[in-house]
Amino acid sequence: MTRADPAANSPQAGTGQTWFKVWELGPTFANRQLTFPSADMQQFTFTVPKNLPSGQYLIRGEHIALHSATNYGGAQFYLSCAQVNVVNGGSGTPGPLVSIPGVYTGYEPGIMLNIYSLPANFTGYQAPGPAVWHG
Repeated sequence: MTRADPAANSPQAGTGQTWFKVWELGPTFANRQLTFPSADMQQFTFTVPKNLPSGQYLIRGEHIALHSATNYGGAQFYLSCAQVNVVNGGSGTPGPLVSIPGVYTGYEPGIMLNIYSLPANFTGYQAPGPAVWHG
């Protein structure tokens, strides 16, 4: 999420280090295999952190397909965006803040990964990007 500042349709909205993560859903890891949420997922639900200040925000929903992610540039990003108005918010300070583009290099373990032959020392999927802000 990011503040829609000065307005959602302005060229400045979402630029710079303004984005923060409020939710993530990665695959589970058991028996040396990754199990992904349903491939036909049409929506996702998350709770807006209670301490998020009131105001207009942009949300970027992101799905990273890893079936071709063995080499650099093989991961496929699928994005959706929305604008929301948070009312009766709190006084929290979301973070850590990142820039989009710029948050990923493409070499992160959650972006460049051979899901068909996991490394011997693999202990679980590590979602790329900043930590989730729970507010």
